Amino acid sequence: MNTRLSKLFLFLTGLLLLLVATACSTRYKPEISLVTDSLLASEAEQMLWQKSEREQRTIERNGLIYTDAQLESYLNQVVARLMPETVPADLVIRISVIKSPYLNAFAYPNGMIYIHSGLLARMDNEAQLAAVLAHEMVHCIHRHALRAFREYRNQPAYLIAVQQALLKTKGLQKLAHSMGVTGAMAAISGYARELEAEADRIGFEWVLRAGYKPKEALSLFEEMLSDLARDGCEEPFSFGSHKQIRQRAENLQNLTVPAIINRLASNKSNPAFLAKLDQLLLDNARLDLQLGRFQVASESVEKFLSINPDDTRAYYLLGEIHRQRGHRSDVLTALDYYGRAIRLDPSFAAPHKAIGLIHYKEGQHALAKKFFESCLQLSPDTPDKAYIKGYLKQCTLSEES
Repeated sequence: MNTRLSKLFLFLTGLLLLLVATACSTRYKPEISLVTDSLLASEAEQMLWQKSEREQRTIERNGLIYTDAQLESYLNQVVARLMPETVPADLVIRISVIKSPYLNAFAYPNGMIYIHSGLLARMDNEAQLAAVLAHEMVHCIHRHALRAFREYRNQPAYLIAVQQALLKTKGLQKLAHSMGVTGAMAAISGYARELEAEADRIGFEWVLRAGYKPKEALSLFEEMLSDLARDGCEEPFSFGSHKQIRQRAENLQNLTVPAIINRLASNKSNPAFLAKLDQLLLDNARLDLQLGRFQVASESVEKFLSINPDDTRAYYLLGEIHRQRGHRSDVLTALDYYGRAIRLDPSFAAPHKAIGLIHYKEGQHALAKKFFESCLQLSPDTPDKAYIKGYLKQCTLSEES
């Protein structure tokens, strides 16, 4: 009798989990509870939450979070605008920015959403941001991580291989070490195709309900595809994959109904949105420059200048982009940008050093010496003082010979 009861209990438990999984894959209905208490208390989910919290503490401890209180407050305001009526009581959606120029956004099962500075810098308006956030919110609220974990738990070698791929990507070693298997599952491999499609469909409904123009999301993915094709690269995250971006674009294209979309006002309030990003645009451009991604770095600086037209740092950074790219035509362009930076702020030492480097490389040592000297006069305690003095010595020796 006990054996029969045990078998019946196991059968009913399996049936309950099947019904929950089926309910999660159907059309979103706010009045229906998304997760049963038994699923919430499940050992698997508790383990995922604990792993999520450990990985998030490591990410923060390793200095990977982009700190901007005003920007973070704004991002969470957009999340609040998108929030559905019914959310599991234990789930709090939060958002932080990771300092990385690579295209990515991913959600942990405990409601923590990370978006890379590189993805934010590619956006033109709030509607595009809302579409990305809504998609990740669906992953959290519909427990996609738990459903994916059931698929991946028997494939540890796959997850480890995916995580190891990050270690080989320039500029991502620290993030790879910080992000465990849970983060790797969400950020790198993404979820199963049907879960991604579900997140697109439900997220689309939330974006539409919040009054955004969903077609802007489609334009974002189309622009990313164009940029990746232009740069001839494939990024390590799901957002940087040609295949996955194309699939997302197709999903959104199928969801976009002109009769509905045309009734909504355009969300292309670029200056207001870019003003929210502000300093992030320059900071991310510097990260792109470190990776030799000159075109996208330049585009971020141009966005920043559209709202800060007299910023001397921005003109200096454009000069650095052209100087470091090193094409023959870039030299004059770099000198022009450095000149603008100096005219805006004659006390700014960095462009003087940069102009000196250009003249030194061109063999114009007398001119180079002049700018190196002016750099040290303006900033006598500059961290690269010894470096500049080394060039000055070479210029002097060249003059003497």
